[in-house]
Amino acid sequence: MKQSEITLIEFASRLGAAAGLGIAIGFERQWRQRAAGLHTSSLVAIGAALFALLDTVMNAGDTTRIVAGVVTGVGFIAGGVILKSGPNITGLNTAATMWATAAVGALAGFGLWWEAAAGAVVVMLLNLLLQFAADAINVRAKQTQAAETIYTVSVVCDTQSQNTVSDAILKAINAAPISLQSLARERAQVDSVTINADILSPKPDDARLESLSTALLALPGVQKTTVAQRSY
Repeated sequence: MKQSEITLIEFASRLGAAAGLGIAIGFERQWRQRAAGLHTSSLVAIGAALFALLDTVMNAGDTTRIVAGVVTGVGFIAGGVILKSGPNITGLNTAATMWATAAVGALAGFGLWWEAAAGAVVVMLLNLLLQFAADAINVRAKQTQAAETIYTVSVVCDTQSQNTVSDAILKAINAAPISLQSLARERAQVDSVTINADILSPKPDDARLESLSTALLALPGVQKTTVAQRSY
């Protein structure tokens, strides 16, 4: 197999460029204390560059298969940084960064300097700039997607006051962004009734329900009120 005439200086330059770009990408990972930092990113870039240089040095003309092998190999390495803990999965961004770093290293290995540099810059910019956007979106999502809450308001009153209490509960619900899920009555004692109202709120609203409980307690014939809640 005929070897190419690539010089040692050219070989070292391409390898050095791959290492430098890998370090640049890894710096951001290291700064944010992610799984793949300076060492891993630089080694991934150098490894991809070496495989690319192997094809160049040996003049095999089998670039496509070598690149495919690099992609597969890096895929196994990147899989090691993806962790699943319950419903949460971490490391996907780091794994994707490693995969992109291998592509940058391969470009440097083939002597495509500007393409490799542009790829490294884009990877770093995406990791830096999109993180701010992702954080802002996550904060907004948590604020707008708070868990729905069901409050159970229990009122103990005398039998003559039960209709008044029920009407007061319905009136308060109709005047607020909450909805009634169920309204049940059960006899507590001979002369008293317990009214249980399940009220759905699209987000936690303890103050509103406590105010309702206080207002119900002030009604004639009401002996006791309690409020319980559960989120889902």
